[in-house]
Amino acid sequence: MVAKLPKLLRSFDALRHRRLPDLGEREMLALEALWQGGQASAQQVLANMAGAEISLSTVQSTLERLHRKRLVSRSKIGRAYHYSAVLSRSQLISGLMRDMAEDLAAGDLAPMISGFVNYISAQSPELADELTRALGLDDPGHTASDDGHD
Repeated sequence: MVAKLPKLLRSFDALRHRRLPDLGEREMLALEALWQGGQASAQQVLANMAGAEISLSTVQSTLERLHRKRLVSRSKIGRAYHYSAVLSRSQLISGLMRDMAEDLAAGDLAPMISGFVNYISAQSPELADELTRALGLDDPGHTASDDGHD
């Protein structure tokens, strides 16, 4: 996972100019269903939305909103549209982090990375150690708060 960091940063840079639209809970559930099942009709998306107590027409409306937001593509197969996610989960997360960096730190990634490393340290110290080494931050005298971006 950490070895893929340079590639993720490049794809993050490619998305730099496109701010992601706000997403609601149902939209996230629909994207999750598409990531799990690939291309799917509204009925298939509904079936993949385990435990969601919503109607087919609600799923169709949600998918239409995602299409207008350019987060899903669609093609007509027979009488029904089939939808596919335009972005992978990691691309969506990268875009959301980019937007957050713009909103909270005027685009400066240093506080975002520092905050992310602090979060990972609390969740999984082993992964945090691997991440810090991969980023070249494994200087024994360096801590995330040393960079002035708490």
